[in-house]
Amino acid sequence: MKFRMVSLGCPKNLIDSEYLANRLAEAGYALSDEAELVIVNTCAFIADAAKESIETIIQEGKAGSAGEIKRVVVTGCLVERYGAQLPELLPEVDLFVGRSRYEEFEKLVRSKGFFTGENIFTETFPRRVLTQPPSTYLKIQEGCRNRCSYCTIPSIRGPLASRRIDEVRAEFEALLARGFKEFTIIGQDITSFGKDREGDSNGDIGRNITGLLRSLLQVEGDYFLRLLYMHPKGLDEELIDLIAREERIINYFDLPIQHSEDRILGLMKRGYTKRELESLIRKIRDRIPDAVLRTTVIVGFPGETEEEFGHLCDFLAACRFDNLGAFIYSKEEGTPAARMKGHLRKGVKKARFQKVMELQKEISKEKLKRLKGERARVVVESEEGTRMVGRILQQAPDVDGLAFIQGDCKVGQIRDGIIVETLDYDVIIRLGGSDGTDT
Repeated sequence: MKFRMVSLGCPKNLIDSEYLANRLAEAGYALSDEAELVIVNTCAFIADAAKESIETIIQEGKAGSAGEIKRVVVTGCLVERYGAQLPELLPEVDLFVGRSRYEEFEKLVRSKGFFTGENIFTETFPRRVLTQPPSTYLKIQEGCRNRCSYCTIPSIRGPLASRRIDEVRAEFEALLARGFKEFTIIGQDITSFGKDREGDSNGDIGRNITGLLRSLLQVEGDYFLRLLYMHPKGLDEELIDLIAREERIINYFDLPIQHSEDRILGLMKRGYTKRELESLIRKIRDRIPDAVLRTTVIVGFPGETEEEFGHLCDFLAACRFDNLGAFIYSKEEGTPAARMKGHLRKGVKKARFQKVMELQKEISKEKLKRLKGERARVVVESEEGTRMVGRILQQAPDVDGLAFIQGDCKVGQIRDGIIVETLDYDVIIRLGGSDGTDT
């Protein structure tokens, strides 16, 4: 039977989809765009994501009714969050499979009904990688040990479960041998890696994210590592120093602050203060002057006053993050924040979101201008019409800007070039050095 994967949401979901694709392929199924079986791996961490997942399922179900596909299977976060109520709500689905049953997925895929359990799923290897070299993700943990008041992730994906360092390294070496060169290391909070294994007798005692990186860096080769989602309270000097020293770790800090004001940070249960944030950002920039800092913020949190929002904007204007993503607060059932008083009107939240994005647009435009004439490495990702498009290594996949490429190249290459023009969020890069050759 031919199958097709539809992976929604974050890169962690993509890794799960790749794991499931490999299990099916090893069981004799064939990955194809013209498939009899479609598997929708859903996202549901906020209401909008759940809505997108449901709309996708209904669309695939209509294709099934028209005879284009025979079976629709749904898995992922929507199944974990909403459970056994889904079969009645989505009758077009043949099978729902929870993440705890992934190790028997190829056996269940021809069944009908709802299958889930209580076990925590952490395995991500081997995978049938659904992206092409040179870029891929390396997931090092599952779940989360933080209990932010607005977040549904711990209830969906469970408590923190770090992978063994030797397992991560084995996967890294296998992917490197297959031609991948840019590895984005992901997890819900990678600075907490290993903290659930302290005192364990498996050989990883006391090994943290820095220990994992040192193990990976012992592997010889031409590659780059990028770290995504480093909780501010977990980013220590040891990790900053390692990033500063090691050329194969991109000087990129994904530091989701969520807010700047102490009262709101306390309500969010983030575990740090405004002063501590300022100190951390100053420490990074003093140690690594060319560091790229990315952050996310939530606007319209319950009780956020106009004054507190203004102070957030002042903080962002002073810190001048290179990249920023903003979220409008979403009231999520089952979270402590949903029960708080002072929920704001949708119009107020939307206006605050627009103001933050307008502020960041000007910051981004000004910061990118400083890159004009600088050398950079660019990852060639796609061919769009007559032009090639990619990212400079200082841009993370899917969340930051793009690089429009001048010069002959092929998808999958990592090339040297000079940034010849900058836009609001994107850059134009000419391949080669000043004389047109690669550096």
